[in-house]
This record gives sequence, structure tokens and C-alpha cells, in this order.
Amino acid sequence: MTDDGMVEKEKHMKQLKRKMECWREIILPLNSILLWEHSWHPGLIVGIVTVIFCTIWTLEPALLTMISVCLLVFALVDYLVPILTSVLCNAQSWTGQKEKKLIEICQNLSTTILQLRSAWTSISKIRHDRPNIYYSATILFLILFAWIGNTVNNLLLLYIIVIVVLLLPGFRHKGRARWAVKYVYDHLIHRHLS
Repeated sequence: MTDDGMVEKEKHMKQLKRKMECWREIILPLNSILLWEHSWHPGLIVGIVTVIFCTIWTLEPALLTMISVCLLVFALVDYLVPILTSVLCNAQSWTGQKEKKLIEICQNLSTTILQLRSAWTSISKIRHDRPNIYYSATILFLILFAWIGNTVNNLLLLYIIVIVVLLLPGFRHKGRARWAVKYVYDHLIHRHLS
């Protein structure tokens, strides 16, 4: 990586850390859960997501109601968490070890955000440089997604996507993502090619 890239990465990480300052007491336990620091964390993630989706499935709210409730919850959390953490958490309880962990989390998150930006830039470049390939791939994927969305229940699809997104950091951290890809390659693709 070039020096400009390193400077941009460091600058982005510091901005992210500044924005997350009032959330630091919440971020550390959430990171612990997402990275499966205890063996019961994947079960906790799947359990909470399942309860939320079963509630949505049972209540069958209208789309506008569901969007409004989600935005209301996000607004309340955004408003109440900084207030509650400043009241409940003592400033002296924040240690150098916790600060180091927060910096590591911010670096990882910043790297992920910059990778997503880079991917978006690459897609935009392909759109500009090779429009035929871009539009062909876009149309193919959208037709595939439309077919999947028409075939499978949308709430089930959303449930699966949320579970995968929330479990992915733990899979990557534990090295199980590489194991799964290697297993699929060895048993499905390699066997099929032989």
C-alpha cells in the first residue's frame, strides 16, 4: 500500500474513532459477541435474530409500519445510548487495554469500509470503461435476484441475509470461513471437475 493509502487509512480510522467515542462502552461487548469470544455467542446471535423475525412474522406489520418502528428504535438507541453510558459508566473504568481494543476495532472497521469504497470505485470504473460487461452482469444478477425473490419468501430471505451478515465476522475471526470455502472447493468443485 502506498504512503497516501496508509495516510488515508489512518485518517479515516481516527475520524471513525472520534465518531464512536460515546459508544465505546457498547462497542467492546458487541465486538466480543460478533467475533464469538465465547462459544455461546453464535447461539445468542441466532436466538435474538430468530426472536425478532418470529415477532415480525407473527405480527405481520405493514411495510411502512415496520420501517417506522425500525427507524424509531434506531433513533431511540442513538439518543439514549450516549446518555446512559455517560451516566452508568465511570470514566476511570476505561483502561489502556480497552482503548487498545477500541483502536483495533476502529482499524478493522475502517479497513472494511475502505475496501467497500474501493469495490464501489472498481464497479464504477468497469461501468465507465466496459459498459457492455457491466450492464450484462447487472441484468443477469437482477434477473437472478428477482427469480429468487419471487420463489422464496421475502422474510425468510431477509432472515437468512441478516444471520449470514451477523455470523460472518465470527466465521472470519475463527478461521472457519476459509475452512468452509476449502471444504466447498474440495468436495463440490474439485470433485465435479475431476
